[in-house]
Amino acid sequence: MGDEKFVFLDDAAELPPKAAKQSTLKTKGKILSVDDDLSYQQSLLYSLRDFVAKGDVDEILTANSAAEAATLIATQDDIAVILLDVVMEDDDAGLRLVETIRNVQGNSLVRIVLLTGQPGVAPRKDVMAQYDIDEYWNKSEIDYDIMKAVVASNLRAWRSMYQLEQARVGLQLVIDASRKLASKYDKNSFIQVVLNEVALLIGGGTSVPTLCVATQSPNDSFDKSYILAYSGDDVVQTGQSIPQHLCRQFGPLYEAAVADHRHHFSDNLSILCFPNNQEESSHYFILAEGREPLSEYNIHLLQVFGENISSGFMKIALINQLSNLAYLDSELQIYNQNWLLRELETMNHADREQTELVMISIDNFDSQTLTFSEKTLFQMITDTHQKIAGLFNKTIGVSRIETSIFAVLCNNDESVSDEALLNFTNQVSQVDGEIRNYTLTIVKVDLAHMDSFSPMQILYLAKSMLYTSRQKGRAFMVYSPSYQEKLLNDYQILNDLKTAIVEHEFFLVLQPKVDLRTEHPVGLEALLRWKKQEQVIPPNVFIPIAEKSGMITKLDLIALELTIEALKSLDKKGYHVPISFNATVKDLYDSNYIQFIEEAIAVEHIDPDLLDVEITETQAMDSYEKVNPILERLHNLHIHVSIDDFGTGYSSLAHISKLAADTIKIDRAFVTNLREDKANQQVVELVLNLAQLFGFSVVAEGIETEQERDALLSKGCHIGQGYLYAKPMPLPELLTWLETHEPQKVMN
Repeated sequence: MGDEKFVFLDDAAELPPKAAKQSTLKTKGKILSVDDDLSYQQSLLYSLRDFVAKGDVDEILTANSAAEAATLIATQDDIAVILLDVVMEDDDAGLRLVETIRNVQGNSLVRIVLLTGQPGVAPRKDVMAQYDIDEYWNKSEIDYDIMKAVVASNLRAWRSMYQLEQARVGLQLVIDASRKLASKYDKNSFIQVVLNEVALLIGGGTSVPTLCVATQSPNDSFDKSYILAYSGDDVVQTGQSIPQHLCRQFGPLYEAAVADHRHHFSDNLSILCFPNNQEESSHYFILAEGREPLSEYNIHLLQVFGENISSGFMKIALINQLSNLAYLDSELQIYNQNWLLRELETMNHADREQTELVMISIDNFDSQTLTFSEKTLFQMITDTHQKIAGLFNKTIGVSRIETSIFAVLCNNDESVSDEALLNFTNQVSQVDGEIRNYTLTIVKVDLAHMDSFSPMQILYLAKSMLYTSRQKGRAFMVYSPSYQEKLLNDYQILNDLKTAIVEHEFFLVLQPKVDLRTEHPVGLEALLRWKKQEQVIPPNVFIPIAEKSGMITKLDLIALELTIEALKSLDKKGYHVPISFNATVKDLYDSNYIQFIEEAIAVEHIDPDLLDVEITETQAMDSYEKVNPILERLHNLHIHVSIDDFGTGYSSLAHISKLAADTIKIDRAFVTNLREDKANQQVVELVLNLAQLFGFSVVAEGIETEQERDALLSKGCHIGQGYLYAKPMPLPELLTWLETHEPQKVMN
């Protein structure tokens, strides 16, 4: 029959019936024929009907188009072989279906055999090289016998891969389950999971009788063993001896397993042997009774799985120890962040309704590492923990989630009052006879508000509250839903900022700096503003968010670009006025930012004397070693450098004397009410003396009254800016203002 072609049936021929014979596999697989030539498909089905009749496959399915086949494959996970016509509704319909199966549906197991009656449309060599298919035949080359052989070989290949995949999935489920249980549950819980998985691996589901038995001594007989755990429909008491019917049923296998310390299998019975675990001298046995005789596949899988069980018995004590380490702080031997997240994860709705989270942070701990010894700092941490434990009489647990941050979980009825928590923020620690005063920041979160939050979201929320409290100078803060609303609002602003950058929604305003003696402008300060849908967003709304998110560098670059444009526009009008613009240390570290300035000077012919980079005192001093060389580079380009907010930081005189800067700006906080405020007067005098000593010019910010101006002049400060003279203005408005305020050429 080697040259016999397919027998063509009429359209009324019936499809092959479903197989009735049972198999030890979960599925024998199905064959799918995809062909728009119905006559050819009918003859193919007739030729393959023996595969169904003999029980080799479950069913033969048909589809008449690639689209119909794609839908069918997506809903059937046990299709073993696809006989696929290349040319159907389109010339490449079959090949596109291959791409869908492999890359979209992610089905790598199914075997695909391409069949074509038009070999010129999709040449074999090209197709085999480009597509993940298993065989490719011209319909004119394949006869009845060849087709049966092709289908049979691909069925065998699919079953091998299917069995391996089933084994992998089964083992992975057990390994995952074991890992989860090992960190929290005892040995018996681990064994119970193993029993359930063994029942699934032998193909009978959780109703199959499986049990774990143990012996008091390796030499005990089977009837002296006792039941550790049981799974199945029957009622068997744990801790009791083996029932007589099970002794009779499993006795011979048990004796064989004890004799050679190996697993044994017989018909539908299996016994897995695990001798002498590290904790005890007893043996463990897993007994299982399948519904059908065990296949070689089942036995092999149980043997491989047995290795995992054996490792679990041997290592479970070690895993428990490691679990403790994973949830304990190594220094204080109290709970850590992992424990906190686990507790939050296991809480149900009712638990959260009754629980509070209190987070306590030691203020300025990082900066104190430069001042105090490790012993002193550790003593501070230890004392803080002891005081927390004393403040909270009853807790679910106290954990250390960072070096200087503690978290307390407690029931609402055991919580500490807000007043007590506020008083707790001031602390004293005694080390080596010395008294150390320090402060804490504390936030409290009622988890009843957090029912929809994940543990990590709760943790991040509490940490963000600590950050916000420090920023606002508040020692104690209680969570309210409005805080979440602010976070969401900030998140929306952040997203809007990203859009604003793309849509060019930013513009520049410029505030004049004037000679306080003549009131003539001597310079300008560039300030970035954001206009969204005809609404100007205040800078105090979006600048902090940009700083926290790291987007401030992008905004600074936009401000620089707009400053260059403003200088060019002013130059065209005949005004040669220097403009200062804000920069951060991150800007200065960015070679692209510096390169932009250099290109503006070289390409745009911007006079470098008209560029004035403003950096805050805090950033300049904190990053002095890295920043000063960059400032010197700017100086070499004849670009001016101003130190903004001077007096608000803690500068080193040694650094100030060598700082590559031209101007220091007195912060508006020291200018306000200058005539009456003695402390502000002293700060201004100090700044002016330093400026004279080190050769800096001085600009005072925020001048709003004539009294403030007169006080500055009386102390020798001649340059300033503020609402007394002019508010920040867009360029067109500034040009109008300059018509009546002629700029001075030189700043004194």
